[in-house]
Order: sequence, then C-alpha cells, then structure tokens
Amino acid sequence: MGVKPLPNIVDASKIEKGEVDTSAPFQSVKAAVNMFGEGAFSTKKYTEKNSKPRNAENALTRETQLHVAQKELRKFKEQLKNCETTRIQALAELDKAKKEVDGLTQKLEIINASKKSSASENFKIQSEQSEEMMSSDHPDDTGNPWNEELSNAREQYLVAFTDIGSAKQDLRRITQESLACESAKVIALQEETEAKNLASVNIERANQLSNDIATVQESIARVESASMLVKQEETVIISGKETIRKAHKFALEESKNKILSLRKEFNPETGVIDKQQKLAETNAEIEIVKMEMKKVRVSDLNTVKTVTTELDGAKGVLQKVAEEERSLQSLLDSLKLELESVKKERLELNEKEAQTELTAANLNAHLEKRKFELENIIAGEEKTRLACEEMMSTLHKLSLDSSNAKRDAENMKNTASQLRKEIETIQISLEEAEKDLEVALSNAEAAKATEANALNEIKILNDKANAARTSTSESGAKITISIEEHESLSRKVDESDRLAEMKVAAAMAQVEAVKASENEVIQKLEACRKEIEEMKLTTETALKDAEMAEKAMRAIGGELKKWREREDKKASEIASRILEDTEMVKPEETSPPPVPNSQHIPRKKDEKVFDKMPFHKKTSRIPTLSAIFSRRKSNVSSSR
Repeated sequence: MGVKPLPNIVDASKIEKGEVDTSAPFQSVKAAVNMFGEGAFSTKKYTEKNSKPRNAENALTRETQLHVAQKELRKFKEQLKNCETTRIQALAELDKAKKEVDGLTQKLEIINASKKSSASENFKIQSEQSEEMMSSDHPDDTGNPWNEELSNAREQYLVAFTDIGSAKQDLRRITQESLACESAKVIALQEETEAKNLASVNIERANQLSNDIATVQESIARVESASMLVKQEETVIISGKETIRKAHKFALEESKNKILSLRKEFNPETGVIDKQQKLAETNAEIEIVKMEMKKVRVSDLNTVKTVTTELDGAKGVLQKVAEEERSLQSLLDSLKLELESVKKERLELNEKEAQTELTAANLNAHLEKRKFELENIIAGEEKTRLACEEMMSTLHKLSLDSSNAKRDAENMKNTASQLRKEIETIQISLEEAEKDLEVALSNAEAAKATEANALNEIKILNDKANAARTSTSESGAKITISIEEHESLSRKVDESDRLAEMKVAAAMAQVEAVKASENEVIQKLEACRKEIEEMKLTTETALKDAEMAEKAMRAIGGELKKWREREDKKASEIASRILEDTEMVKPEETSPPPVPNSQHIPRKKDEKVFDKMPFHKKTSRIPTLSAIFSRRKSNVSSSR
C-alpha cells in the first residue's frame, strides 16, 4: 500500500543506490515529507485542471443566462409600470371627460332654459303686438264673444308652443343621453380591448417567465450537480492526499529502518575503498537526483501555484455560483411572487372584462331603451307638430271666421240700422197716411155732409116743387125754372158726387198702401227678430264651445305638466343610472354593476295609468281644436 506510489516520484533503483550514503540528502524529515507531499499532491492537481475550465465555462454561461433573465425581468417590470401609468392616465382622462360632460350638460341646460325663456318672451311680445293690432283694427268689438274665442285660442296656442318647446328640450336631452351612452359604450369597449390586450400580454409574459423559470431551474440543477462534482473531486483529492501522506510516512519509516540497518552493517575497516567508490557514485547519483528533485520541485511548485490559483479561482467561482444560486433562488421566489401577482392581475382583468361586458350589455340595454323612447318622442313630436299645424290652421280658420263673423255682424248692424231707418220712415209715412186718412175721412164726412145737405136741399126743392106743382095744379099755375139754374144744380150734384168718389178712392188707396207697408214692416221685424234670436243662439253655443275648449285646454295643460314632470323625473333617473354605470366601469370598483330594474321606481297613485302608456297613446288623449270648434263652424254656416 505504501510502496506503490513511490515510483511516481523516485525510481526504486535510485533509492537502492542511495542506501550507501550515510548522510541523508534531506535536511529534515519535515522537508522530505513536504517534498514528497507536494510531489504527490501535484500529480492529483493535473487531474483537476481538466475539470475546472469546464466548470468555469458552465458558470459563465449561467451568468450570461442569469443576466439575460434579469434584463427580461426588468423589461417586464417596466412594461407593468407603463401599463399602470397608462391605466392611471386613462382613469384621469375618464374623470376629466366626465367633468367636461357634466359641465357641458349644465351649460346645455342653462342655454335651453335661456332659449325657452327668450322664446316665451318673444311669443308673449308677438301675441301682445297682435292683440294690440287687433284691438286697434276693431276698437268697438271689445265685448264680442269671438274675441274671447280668439284669446282662448291664443292661450291654447301658447300652451301648445310651450309643450312643443319642452318636447324639443326632452328630445335634445335624450339625444345627449344617448350620445353619452354611446361614448360610455365606446370607452367601455376600448377598455375591454385594452384589458384583453393586457391579458394577452400578461399571458405571454407569464409564459416567458415560466420558460425563464424553467431555464433558471435547469441552470440551478446544473450548478448544483457541478457543485456536487466539485465536492466529490475535493473528497477524492483529500483522500488521495491522505493516502500519499501515509505512503510517504511508510516510505520514510522504511528508509529510517534501512539507514539503521546500514549503520549496523557498516564496517569501516574492510570496505572503505569500495564504500568510497560507491559513495562517489552515490554522491554523483544523489547530485543527479537532487538536480532532478529541484527540477521536479520547481515544476511541482509551478504546478502547485497554478493549481492553487485555479483552486482559488474555483473557490471564487464556487462562491459566485453559490451567490448566484442564492440570487437565482431569490429571483425564483420573486418570479414566483410576480407570477402569482400576474395570475391575480389576470384574474382581476378577467373579472374586469366580465364587468365591462356586463356594463356594455347594460349600456346596450339602456341605449336600446333610450332609442325606443327617442323614437316614441320623435313620433310624439310629429304628432304634436301635426296637432300644432292643425291648431294653426284652425286658428287661421278661426281668424277668418271671426273676420267673417265681424263682417256679418257689421252687415247685420248696417241692415238693422237700415231697417230701423226704414221703420222710422214707415212710421213717419204711417203717421202721414193716418193724418191723410183723417183728412180724407173728414173730407169724406164733409162731402157726405154736403151731399146730405145737397140731398136735403134737393128734397126741399122737390118738396117745394111738388108743393108748387100741387099749388099750381090746384090753381092751375106752373113754376118755371130756368134751364141754366137746372144745369147748374145738376152740375153741382155731379161734381159733389165725383169729388166724394175721388176722395173715397184716394183714401181707400192710401189705406191699402199703409196696410201693405205695415205688412212689410211686420215681416221685416219678424225676420230681424229671428236673426237676433239666431245670433243669440250662435253666441251662446260659441260661448259654450269656448268654455269647453278652455276646460279641455286646462285639462291638457294639467296632463302635459304631469307628463313633463314624469319625463323630467325619468330623465334625471336615467342620467343618474348612466352616471352610476359609467362610475362602475372604473377599475377600482370590483363589484359588478347593479342591473337597473324599472319595476322598483316609485310612482304616485295618479301616475299609474298615464305613465304606463307610450308617448303616442299619451298624445292621442290630447284633443284637437278642430273637434272643439266644429260646432261653432256649423252654427256659423247655418246662421249664414
């Protein structure tokens, strides 16, 4: 066991030749042990030279891989920071956009209110100007019922105009809400795409990190295997050293024993010459061996230095590998933590994606509802526009009818004044005819009296004539009258008869004319009474229609006010829901957005039936003015 390693250092023949030398070539046992130990150790170091460069190359490759993994990890961290900064910027921009939307909505509300007030003021000014024009054109018709109807129609037109303005404002508000919903939907879709992109990027990063972790684990396993090999080599080297030391100790003991045996066997008297020769030979051989030993020692020292430097380098490499192993372990732990954080972020992104999908679905539902309400409002606006046009046409017709009625009233007044004048003239003519009749009657009575006087005179004359005849007949004497007296008397009788007949005929003609004029006046008076009664009936019906129209318009105004209040409430609720939905899109909120339920909206008792109806059914309940004033037109046409 102890003799076999000796030929590697010194030949056996040379040792046998050195047995003659009494003085040991070594200064001490420690020097020989050190010399033989260094020589034996140097043989083992040559075996280590081949394994150490490989370990160094492996360590360099591992260092490069580690640096690459660290660079990639830094890149991933920078990308995550960039994603967080972009997310924060997007949230800040979303907040700014919300603030701008709120400011624009407030400005729009202020502008709409100012427009509404200016439109109402302009319409009031126009209505006042038209009323002033109408009052200046017809100052005497203040108490006419048609003016009341026109004022009622104007009020109805004002109410309809304000309703149209409110409907337009509702339409604008709903369009703004629909635009806000669409913008929120676009933002949600953009955020969804960004979340999907981030999820894909995070998946790629996770895959890359898993690959890097696998490579790092492989490199760690290789480093561990290399460290195990180095430890095994160290144990082999240590065991070889121990065996070499034991062999050198055994050889030293044998050399000591040989020296003692040679000293015992040495005889100075007999073999001095031979010993001297042998001594010279041995000294020469010893010198040769010393030279070789020096060369071997120098080479061994060089090899020892190189091996020690390599060993120090290997130790440093091992320390670096251990440190790298620790750093890789810490990096592996950090990568595991980052992988867990990436998984959590992925889960959060999936939840946010689902939340954005829910919000997008809710926004789509809200948008569909708003579109349906917008279509209903557009249809209602068309109906209100048609009703307004119909109202305008009816107002135009009413104005025409009122002007015609005013003309008819003026004509009736003119005819009534003419009839009054004719009645006055007829009364005057009647009074004159009565006077003429009285004169004629007095003349007739005078004629009758003259006729009676004439008849009495004729009778007296006849009596006188008869008496004269009788006296003459008795006495035989005759009364003679001249022919001229007889003719004059007969002429007087004829003239009196003619005058009486002419006066009677003239009086009868005057009486008949007076009776005919009386009949005409009576007929005209009856016609005037009938027209006055018809006018009273038409005015009463017009007043009733105006009262009905006022009641209907009051009811319409009340319904419109209720409807407007409900629509304002609905619009405010919709705006609050949209704001809640847009706020729920924020990534800080992890809870899913509440689905709006239209069944839990509090309503009043009076709003149950009217609010459930759609807009086109609501507008169908508003009565038109054409139906209100149809009776008045029929009455006016019948009066004409």
